Amino acid sequence: MLIQFQEKFSLPVEKVFPYFRDPSSWVKLYGELAPVKVDSEGWARIAIKKFPLPLVAKNVYLKENEKVRWIFGGFWRGVAEIEFKADSTGGSRQLSVEGFEYIVPHGLWLAENWVSERFMQQEFERIWSLGWKRLRKLENSDGE
Repeated sequence: MLIQFQEKFSLPVEKVFPYFRDPSSWVKLYGELAPVKVDSEGWARIAIKKFPLPLVAKNVYLKENEKVRWIFGGFWRGVAEIEFKADSTGGSRQLSVEGFEYIVPHGLWLAENWVSERFMQQEFERIWSLGWKRLRKLENSDGE
């Protein structure tokens, strides 16, 4: 399953980046996740509603306020990356949040596409939508 996005906000990158800094920060963005458990190797275990197995993720690259990349392990395998691009042309500040999430259920072999299409795609898109809505509310409250 591949989810790609490009969202624009009238917020400074310093207000948006902290929501994506690492898997433990996602709780602040999505709001419905249970507390995240992080092991000694940096793998975060994130319980997601409607999924019986936790999402296991770990940062593999971080450049403050510019880019973050993480990988998924456990049952869910894949990679995700987000880039933050500030643009202040024309007197207004715009922040572009661009990226992707590629994730598949490990070990299902021939059924991966079927499982992704019927169970994962809609739910993962809904979760991303919750995050974008939360950032829009922050944007509408002048970033405070």
